[in-house]
This record gives sequence, C-alpha cells and structure tokens, in this order.
Amino acid sequence: MNLIGIDIGGTKVSICLGDSDGTIRVSRRIETKSLGGSETGLPILVEAIGHLLRDENLELEEIQGIGLAAPGPISTKTEKMLNPPNLPGWVNVPIVQYFREKLGRPVFMDNDANAGALAEWEFGGAKHVNNLVYLTMSTGMGGGLIIDGKLHQGGTDTGGEVGHFILDPKGPKCSCGLTGCFEAFCGGASVAHFLEEALRKGQKTSIKSPNMKGLIEGIKGSDPFALEVWENYIDRLAQGIGILLQTLNPDAIILGTIATHNKELVMNPLKQALPHFAWGVPLKYCRIEPSQLGSDIGKLGALALAIHGLKRVK
Repeated sequence: MNLIGIDIGGTKVSICLGDSDGTIRVSRRIETKSLGGSETGLPILVEAIGHLLRDENLELEEIQGIGLAAPGPISTKTEKMLNPPNLPGWVNVPIVQYFREKLGRPVFMDNDANAGALAEWEFGGAKHVNNLVYLTMSTGMGGGLIIDGKLHQGGTDTGGEVGHFILDPKGPKCSCGLTGCFEAFCGGASVAHFLEEALRKGQKTSIKSPNMKGLIEGIKGSDPFALEVWENYIDRLAQGIGILLQTLNPDAIILGTIATHNKELVMNPLKQALPHFAWGVPLKYCRIEPSQLGSDIGKLGALALAIHGLKRVK
C-alpha cells in the first residue's frame, strides 16, 4: 500500500511516501515560513507532492490514501484548519477539500497530537493496546487518546486536550486563556517563559539559555535553581499523569519529545513521584515510557491517519 503523509508544523512541513508498515521510503522538508498564507502555501505543497511522486516513478492512481496532520484547532467535521496560532494566514482553510480536488485521492486529517497517538498505536512500543495515552511533551503539552482501540475525538474535536485540564487555578496563565493548565506547568514554551522571567528578575543561576536545553544543562551541572525548577516540573508532570491514570486506567502512557531526549532525567524522578498522585494498582498496570519513534513521529503520524481513515471507509 502506497501512502502519502503530510505533517504541517509551525517550523516545517514534512511530506513523505510510506506504507502501512510504517516504512518511510522518501521524504521532503519545506520550511513553513516559505509557504506564506494558505493561498500560496497549498499550491506549493501540491507541487512538492508531485515532485516526490515523479522521483519515485509513481502515479497518483497508485496512492491509496493521504494522511494530513495539522496543528489545532481543526474541525474534522468541516475538514478545515480553523485558526492555528503558529500559522498566520491559515484561517478556516478547507484543506482536505483542496487536496482531495487537486490530487483526486482520499484525504484524512486530524490534529498533530491525535496523529502522534495513532503513530504510537500503529507503529510504536505500545502497538495496538486497547487504551493508550500519548503526550507530546514538546513546546506545548498536547495529547491523544486511544480508548477501546479507537481514537477518541470528542464532540468538538477536543477529546484528548489533556494539556489544558487545570492543575492549579492559582497557577500561571496559559496561552489558551485558562490559568494553571498542565501545559502552563510542563510545556516547553511555558518553562522557557518562567526561566526568562527568573533571569530578568536577577535569579542567581548558572543557566545561560532560558529554555529547556539550558535548564537541562543547569541540572547536569547541579545548579541549585535548576534542580528546584526540575523538581517542581516533575511533580506537576506526575500530577497530570496521575489524573490520567485515575481517570482512564490506560494500558500505556507514551511520553514525547522532552522525555525521549532526556530519558533518565525524566523517568527516574517521575517514577518516584507518581505514587503520590495515583493508586498503586493502575500505576503498576500501566506502561509509562518515552516514545521509541523519535524524530519520525510526525511523518508516521500522518501515515497512521491515512491507515486509520482508510479502515473507517471500508
């Protein structure tokens, strides 16, 4: 089966050709800023797909499906990108209809976190478990849920937005407009903002770069402030995961970027903290581990959307 995956992000767009086994045969990267708005960007993506197919000596008729992972918010019902914060000029874009008309192939869209959950379920270490939670743990704290073997979409495509349940109503303001969200404590951008404010106020620390990389370097150098920030980060991460354990009783919780890049630094203290936030039985039952898919998860997520969509229409 020949599939095309399109993973649209705020920094880059990845287009790949792969199959139902998760084998990526070839991929192309396009800088998102080079696209401009949707009126100029969509034709560029269609042209790039054409080049990719020609390079592989394939015709469009040989493509069974196209998966499109897009930044939220999106609507699967209207098949539109609504108003993604990192993509100005991409408002209420009927992107599925556009690709379907230009390419003449089945197109299936969802948000990037749900695509990541499907990638883990189709190709990852927790393949085909009944109940799976995927946390992006990147710039933000996105989430995707597989419940009883099916992606949980919700009535308004906000099922799985676990980054925005409230951990502390007196906590920091979140970019979503709420206060004290999981993401406001554990999203990479939120951590960076906290560090910037601390440095601006004259906090004594060896941290040079106010971002997650700088924080990790400070931890490895035993900087007292960095260690305190990390202890608080892990406690909030454990609190959020504990809520998921108690609410969903999942078979597996797979952790994304920050955990995959810093496995021991995250997992060792997280395992020590979790018993304070969840019962022993669901905690012992659940596999909690970093993703094994690495930097390919975006492309694999787009391919998984195509596989998932084709199964639904059979």
